[in-house]
Amino acid sequence: MKDCRTLASLAIPEIEEAEELDLKFAELSMADMNKADYIAKVNLKNEKFILHMEFESNFKNNSEMLKRMLRYYIYIYWNEDLPIYQVLVILKEPKTKNISDGFQSSVQNELIMNYKYKVVKIYELNKYDFIKIVKEVLYPLRVFMKHGHESHEDHLSECLKLVENLEDKDFYYLTVECIRKLYSNDKFEKVNKLIKEEIYMSSALFKDPYEYGKEKGIEEGIKKGLKEGLIL
Repeated sequence: MKDCRTLASLAIPEIEEAEELDLKFAELSMADMNKADYIAKVNLKNEKFILHMEFESNFKNNSEMLKRMLRYYIYIYWNEDLPIYQVLVILKEPKTKNISDGFQSSVQNELIMNYKYKVVKIYELNKYDFIKIVKEVLYPLRVFMKHGHESHEDHLSECLKLVENLEDKDFYYLTVECIRKLYSNDKFEKVNKLIKEEIYMSSALFKDPYEYGKEKGIEEGIKKGLKEGLIL
């Protein structure tokens, strides 16, 4: 993962001072769970703990998210004998306004569990604050941030221009992928004209050109079929 220390600063601003940050990827054994987005062993100010971050662009409801985070916690706790600091990073503003950061469980007026995690709302941050930081790994996330009175098109155009001249083309690729997360397919088509495919395709993260061309061909075929009434 590119610059995992800076990415962790979204959760813990002083993480740059960490004596150790060992990023780990853990495959979950539960069949219906995805791999955790970010798990690292951290030694910060002589305190060792596990940092777990989940990046969510499609927040549905508190109940589902609470259960997911708790299941990740249980898995990490089962495998690591260290305190766990969990952070939910919400990228796209959800319909749910009151986002939960944990729950309490009581039986017969006795507190049985007090479970909490930190919530970071990317969509509430100001995108221009992240140019001053000069941390390229955070640039793609600016797509989700506040952008004042700019139109959506001007906002996305500015986000793309910021990364298009960077030496590492992966940041351009990631910015485009964030735009895909922000918009549904039909709305994405409207801003697709802003994307420079030659830069996008030059990223090391870009998949095989044959597969990309095949996908584009399928998309165009479906559009043509719909237009001509061949696909109902």
